[in-house]
Amino acid sequence: MNRDTGEAPNTNNETNRERQRLDYTHPTLLPATILPLIITLLWAEFQAKKRGYITPRPASNKSFAYKVQSFASKLDLAGLALIGTSVALILLPLTLAKKAENGWKNPSMIAMEVIGILLIPVYLIWEWKFAKHPVVAKRFITNRTVVLAALIGGFDFISFYISFTYLFSFVIVVKPWTLVNATYFAQTQTVALTVFAITAGFLLRWMRRYKYVLIAGLSIRLLGAGLMIHSRGANASDAEIVWSQLLQGIGGGFAAITAQVGAQASVKHSDTAMVTAVVLLVTEIGGSIGSAIAGSIWTSMMPDKLAEHLPFVDEATRAKLFGSITAVAAQPRGSPIREGVILAYDDVMKYMCNAATVFAVPPLIIALFMPNWYLGDAQNAVEGVDLAGNRVEEPGVAVDKVGEEGRRRVPARTADEGDGEVRGLDEKK
Repeated sequence: MNRDTGEAPNTNNETNRERQRLDYTHPTLLPATILPLIITLLWAEFQAKKRGYITPRPASNKSFAYKVQSFASKLDLAGLALIGTSVALILLPLTLAKKAENGWKNPSMIAMEVIGILLIPVYLIWEWKFAKHPVVAKRFITNRTVVLAALIGGFDFISFYISFTYLFSFVIVVKPWTLVNATYFAQTQTVALTVFAITAGFLLRWMRRYKYVLIAGLSIRLLGAGLMIHSRGANASDAEIVWSQLLQGIGGGFAAITAQVGAQASVKHSDTAMVTAVVLLVTEIGGSIGSAIAGSIWTSMMPDKLAEHLPFVDEATRAKLFGSITAVAAQPRGSPIREGVILAYDDVMKYMCNAATVFAVPPLIIALFMPNWYLGDAQNAVEGVDLAGNRVEEPGVAVDKVGEEGRRRVPARTADEGDGEVRGLDEKK
């Protein structure tokens, strides 16, 4: 919307110009951003070969079919297909039921839910009994830190996607911003999350503990989610709604990196990649759940709210306004139709923001029960060795004196016993 003239923006023209600009920047932006990572990995590989840490693999004489089977087994493609299908079948009806014939009474909706739920135990049986390289190994399920970190990520992404899924459409309709400014606003939280995730890394390096930063981040994120409830209206301050996104980005950046670090610190070095994948898998499933909840709220409530605030508009026009943001943006601000749509968007977004705030509470509560591993020179809190494989003595690593070996680490329990963690002498709750 042009603030000075009050005319509706030509959304198609602005979108085309933005796409043309991005078409030129994307081919150069991606290589430029990943180049430092590529250089670092190549340098590390060169140094590892130079020091003899990597021995060349002998040429394999296995068949192509065997290699494909081995590749699929190591990636656990069957397990990923099972869990992906299960999540999709459970979540799709939340969005499709409103438009389906007879709604939730439609046999297809019920069948998808039932099959999706039944696939969960099938997936667990496959992972624990048949998979040679399971993504979710049983030792991860018994590891308290891993489970709590995954739950934090899952609930956090549920909260995030409930309020974020339709945020861009919301500001396009409600706020008198240009398409470019609305796009910048939509990326505010993502940029803040990236910047403050890096900041959290420096804080962990200095503090040597992660739990305090995790709790602080989740508290800030909860504050930002709650602020969205007040700042969602058409007459709310622009600064207020921007700050709601900044706060969620700051808190999310702190929380994302610290939860992963906690999980990685609680397992052996050989399990670091897998446990990171498990945490991210649950986190992304949470994102899918959040998007499904947002879609369910939107499709079930928006048509009714449009009918409530636009009783003078025929059903066909309301359906067009519901299905096309361009049709809404074409209506001038101040017109009865545009103002009615704004009120409808405001009402629906209120429910989304309330739900997002509710789901932002469990991660903060769960974080209180996370162990507070010491982040020192050891690769993790389980093995007690540094990058060179030498034993280290530091808080959070239990030690004992044994003969000529001097002081060595003696875990209170192994990673496969009890709750799956090794408790150090200086572990703080």
